[in-house]
Amino acid sequence: TCQVFGAIRDRGDGYSYHKFSGPVSGEIKEVLWSEPSKQNPNGKTRDFVAKPDYDYSYGVRDPKTGNAQDHQETRDGDAVSGQYTVLEADGTMRIVKYTADDVNGFKATVEYVKPDGTHR
Repeated sequence: TCQVFGAIRDRGDGYSYHKFSGPVSGEIKEVLWSEPSKQNPNGKTRDFVAKPDYDYSYGVRDPKTGNAQDHQETRDGDAVSGQYTVLEADGTMRIVKYTADDVNGFKATVEYVKPDGTHR
C-alpha cells in the first residue's frame, strides 16, 4: 500500500494537488500457474492478487490559462465511484459523477453550472 497526501504545488498565481492511497488492501494471495491459459496468456508461473482498494484525487487551478479541474475516484473491490469537474471555455463548470460495478456497469450523470450559478 502506498500513500501520498496533500502534495500541493503553488506557483503564486495557481496551484495543483494530488492525493493517493492504495492500491490494494487485505490479504495478498500468491497464485501459481502451471502453463499459459486465457487468464495467463504470458505464461507467468507466479503472480499475486489482492482486493483493489484506493482513493485518488487531483486538481489544478491556473487563472493565467483558465485551467480549472478536479478529479476524485474511489475503488472498493469491483465498485468504483468518482466525480470530476472541468471549467469550460465559456465559464460553465461541467460536473460528471460516475459509478461502475459488475452488477450495474458504468453509469454517469453530467451537470452544467453556468457562471451565474444556474444550470443548463
